Order: sequence, then C-alpha cells, then structure tokens
Amino acid sequence: MNSKIQLSVSRKNKTQFEISFNSDAGPVSLYWTKDNDANSQERYLITDNATSPYLLDDPLKAEQRVYFIIEQGGQTFLTAERTLPVGGLNNFRDFGGYMGAGGKQVKWGMLYRSNHLHHLSPQAVAYIESLQIQTIVDYRSANEIAKSPNDAVGEKRTYHLDAAAQTAELAAQFSAEPSDEDRMLIESVMRDIPAELINGQGAQVLEQYRHFVTSDKSKTAFKAMIEVLLDKNNSPHIQHCRGGKDRTGYGALLVLSMLGVSEDDIIADYMLTQANRMERNEVKMAAYRKITDDQNVLDYLHTLIDTRESFIVEVFNIMKQQSGSVAGYIKQELGFTDADFSKMQQNFLI
Repeated sequence: MNSKIQLSVSRKNKTQFEISFNSDAGPVSLYWTKDNDANSQERYLITDNATSPYLLDDPLKAEQRVYFIIEQGGQTFLTAERTLPVGGLNNFRDFGGYMGAGGKQVKWGMLYRSNHLHHLSPQAVAYIESLQIQTIVDYRSANEIAKSPNDAVGEKRTYHLDAAAQTAELAAQFSAEPSDEDRMLIESVMRDIPAELINGQGAQVLEQYRHFVTSDKSKTAFKAMIEVLLDKNNSPHIQHCRGGKDRTGYGALLVLSMLGVSEDDIIADYMLTQANRMERNEVKMAAYRKITDDQNVLDYLHTLIDTRESFIVEVFNIMKQQSGSVAGYIKQELGFTDADFSKMQQNFLI
C-alpha cells in the first residue's frame, strides 16, 4: 500500500457513502466489489473521474459488505467502511485497513470486532453470514454467556476465552434495558463499592486494564486468542465481549501490535467505540438518572460504559514498564516468538 494516498469511507446514512482521499492524488477511477481483494476481477466501475469527497449510493443497500477499489497513477488500493451496518449491533467493525509492518496494509475483511451477538435480527444474521466468518472468539464469562447466548451466524467454531474482566462484566450487566435490575445494581454500587472510588475518575476501569496485562488468567485467555489467529484457517473471525470495548479493545491492541500498526492508530481504533456507543450510553445515563440523582454515583456509572484514551494508554504504559515495549511484552509474558510475529503478518498483511 502506498502511504501517499490516504483513504476513508464513511456512511452518511443508510443508503449513501462518502469516499475521501487526499486531494493531491487528483481524479481517480473508482470501483465497487464484494471481494476484499484490490485485484478482484468482479469489480464494477462507478466512475473513472472521481474527486474527493465522492458521494455515492450503497450498491448493496446495506444488505452485504461492499469494498471500494481505487486506481490512481498506476496503483490500486482497496478501502471500505469500518463500522458496519449490522442491525442491532452498535459496535460491529472491521479493524483492518491500517498501515502495518513494512508499509503493508492490514487486510480488510479478516479481522472483525463486535459487541455480543445476542438476539440478532434476521438482517443482522444474514449480513454477518455473508462475511464468511470461520471463528468467533468470545471473551465473556460463563455467567454472561448464559444470560445472553450468541446467535449462530454460520461460524464453524467458537472459542470461549474468559478474560476475567470483573469491571467490564459489571458494565455489561448495566447495559440491560431499564428495569428493576438497574435499580438493584445501582444500590449494589452504593452499598459495595468503596466511597473513595464512586466518582468519575475511572480508577476501577484503569485497574481492570492493568489486570489485562498482569493477570495470569487474562494472559492465558489472550495467548489462546493469538494462537487461534496464527492458524490462518480460523479467519475471517470475530472477537467480542459484551460491549466490544474493554476486553475486545485489548485483544485488538495485541493483534494490531503484532502486525506493526502504530500506537496512534491502535488508540484511534479503540476510540471509535466512543462514537459508536455514544447514543446508547446517553440512553443508559438517562435511565440511571431516573433512579438516582447522586452525581458521584452517576459519574461512576458513566466511567464503566465510557471509552477513554487514558484506559488504553494505561495498557501501553504497563507493558512498557514490564517488558520495555509492547512487542517485548507479547514475547516475554505471552510466550510468542519472532517467527510468530512473522506468521501473524503473513496471515493479515498485504
């Protein structure tokens, strides 16, 4: 991939895309395809004189995944939207497309992350099945799975890898529809959480992120995830927890780090969850305000569902303190080798 052309695809509404690219690239030829391959022969010309930004209707009407091929200056590039229009899922997205090791691009259409796949609409099932998912990595606890089991989406195998995320699980329980359970959980916070932690500072969430890095149980779960991905036959895959934020965000960080993606891009990918969950979080906070007017409690509840850069930066900091670098941590603490890094890059870089 040539870094001189910067591409982005955003969905303006249910039926229309906006494709942007740096203006100095000049007019380009633009195609759409169902394939995650810049050299696909099954491509359909949209225009041979596109300028940025370029608006177009979704040729597949949000019923299937669409990719875009851009040809400019004798070079060919593949791009796509990142957050996908899967009905009922607010955080289903592709974490490919970033620049990785050696100036290569992380493959689109292979690495997906999501909130849980419970009680899906027929549209959502059909859309996900069209992605040809081979494997699902589910980071939730047995209790979470029993409460909200995944629907089948055509996958061949699911790996249940409990990452022992107590705070994340607590936040997941808060995502239920407003009910007596909300009241009981808020009362539980007021009763069981130390008063000095009931505020908006996010101390418990930061501790949970440190726990991802240091806990033996978490290490076991995330090591197993990497082993799943080292077998290229297990992708395309989806990794998810309840909200697709904490445990999934950490899992994506490990994969992207092995692929040589920059810390800035990893942080930016993590922070997409903030925009994706904003409306849902506003609904939840409105429900909490009907139960309590204690601002400290409300601020605490918000930290559990919020997405903050400081959370993911804490992970980088702890890894570097322990092992000198993120790559060093993955090798020293999770037991992977240079050969494993190369294998991961062979699987997911192009």
